[in-house]
Amino acid sequence: MNILSIQSHVVHGHVGNRSAVFPLERLGYEVWPINTVQFSCHSGIPGWTGSNFGGQHVLKLVQGLEAIGVLATCDAVLSGYMGDVETGRAILEAVSAVRSVNPAALYCCDPVMGDTPGGIYVKSDLPPFMMQEVVPRADIVCPNVFEASLLAGPASAKKSNISGIVDAIHALGPRIVIIKSYQPGNDGRLGFFISDGSVRKMVLSPVLPFPRPPKGSGDLASALFLGYYLKSRDTITAIEATLDALYTILEATLDSGRDELAIIASQDEIARPRHRFKAERA
Repeated sequence: MNILSIQSHVVHGHVGNRSAVFPLERLGYEVWPINTVQFSCHSGIPGWTGSNFGGQHVLKLVQGLEAIGVLATCDAVLSGYMGDVETGRAILEAVSAVRSVNPAALYCCDPVMGDTPGGIYVKSDLPPFMMQEVVPRADIVCPNVFEASLLAGPASAKKSNISGIVDAIHALGPRIVIIKSYQPGNDGRLGFFISDGSVRKMVLSPVLPFPRPPKGSGDLASALFLGYYLKSRDTITAIEATLDALYTILEATLDSGRDELAIIASQDEIARPRHRFKAERA
């Protein structure tokens, strides 16, 4: 199976496509990466450098794939950090181009916009564009808790509980909604809330004692879920495997004492998750 992954790229570290491509390849997929940016490292590190490629760059590469006749074999499109509306529109054109020749292709959108405590870290026109144009086109959407609240809209009734937030996001169009970094109580567990319109579950793991959470774990989680879901076509099987693999990678990262995700060192766990965490009633 083939996955078109349109995200950021870094030379050093594991965020964006560097968090997504290798795990999906380790699961047996052919991955076609299109990089929206290329940076030396993630932009939170002082001294980073690099370039934004822009929407036209994305469009030209998609047109090149169209010209060689491979888009009909694309089984899914995965998008992450967009950076600006122009790039977002190019990604939507890529989704349209794939679906025009393979209507069964899935679109998995990680609507990267911000997080707590920092808030929104993208341009101000991107959140409404994400809500009004991007998320309605997605089959699967994977926001964190902060981003889910943005997508749910300003009505306080929608934000009163996680089910209301998920209902509001389903109403935009996605069939599967995954809330990342979901922490329902004070028992020291964190994980995912997932809904496919009929089943709602949460799957949680202990919080690991990172001094600073490593960057790229959200990008990794979205890619892992898409990979496991394409294999099983079962939301609960896929989300359990996602947390199993993610937690093992985070454990290895913590043990390493480094800030970068230990994806390469944990690659066998990606291929064969340990089945440590089970979904429970939300």
